Amino acid sequence: MAGKAVIREVWDEFEPEVGLQEKIRYQRVLDKVHGQINADQSTADKFRKEKGRPKKRILTIMTRVAAALLPPVLALLVYTNLPKERYADNFNDLEVTAPAGSRLHLELGDGTKVWLNNSTVLKYPYRFTGDTRKVTLSGEAYFEVAHNSKIPFMVETDHVTVKATGTSFNVSSYPGDHLVETTLIEGKVILFGRSTGNEIKAMLPDECVTFDPANNKYIVEKANTEKNIAWKDGLLVFRRDPIARVALKLERWYNIDVEFTSEEIKRFTYTATFSTETLSQALELMALATPVSYTLIPGEKTADGSSPKQKLVIGLKNKKSHQ
Repeated sequence: MAGKAVIREVWDEFEPEVGLQEKIRYQRVLDKVHGQINADQSTADKFRKEKGRPKKRILTIMTRVAAALLPPVLALLVYTNLPKERYADNFNDLEVTAPAGSRLHLELGDGTKVWLNNSTVLKYPYRFTGDTRKVTLSGEAYFEVAHNSKIPFMVETDHVTVKATGTSFNVSSYPGDHLVETTLIEGKVILFGRSTGNEIKAMLPDECVTFDPANNKYIVEKANTEKNIAWKDGLLVFRRDPIARVALKLERWYNIDVEFTSEEIKRFTYTATFSTETLSQALELMALATPVSYTLIPGEKTADGSSPKQKLVIGLKNKKSHQ
């Protein structure tokens, strides 16, 4: 019981003056801490009976308990004792990045599930407040929004704001693409111009809207779900895609830089599905499907010791060598 007494003493010393609901919340956390100690104490008693070396085992167990419980307890103490304005600055603006060549899955505070494609940045609040649930996206993400008809979920990109209340959709808005593509799986979303605030399109399920902010125009197509959201399941799908578009996806998927030796290459289209293929295997398939050759150039070592990017140079095959 000594461990529980010490934790209670520290808890009482640092606990701020709060309302009833907050006290209930803190007590639940403290109860979990006590519950974990009780569970490990029972384990210690069992080892004492079975092995006859109680002191060493109890010390080991309690050390592990302290290591596991100290970080969250300290985090809670810091949170509860920060002034509100400092709390907002330090905790309420969170940012998560899926680097090139990787994907991430996370759950937001309201229960919304999000998958981030490679080279994507998502900014979101630790706790949603007010009359909207707003996040900011640069890159590509798939959302399964927790339903709340009174508080809409808003995804802001550089050029488009996507509004939903509870639905599943994909948004692709990479800075280098110059287009914003939204695919609605189920439910309903409304697209608004980011700069004007004007409604662009109220989408229906199985629709894909590609918006060109430079011309303020959009195209509505029947969504190819297999192609548009397959990335979240680890698949890279192309269906008669221009090779320039393929190159952009390869850059992010494999963390490389792509260069073409001529504009003529960009007239080719490509159809394929990649899952666990290495970059070399993917390029070999590309060379079989289209009359292109490729060269991989190792990247120079970086000053910080991180892995250097390879450069992929894509050119036309030598016709004479294939006659």
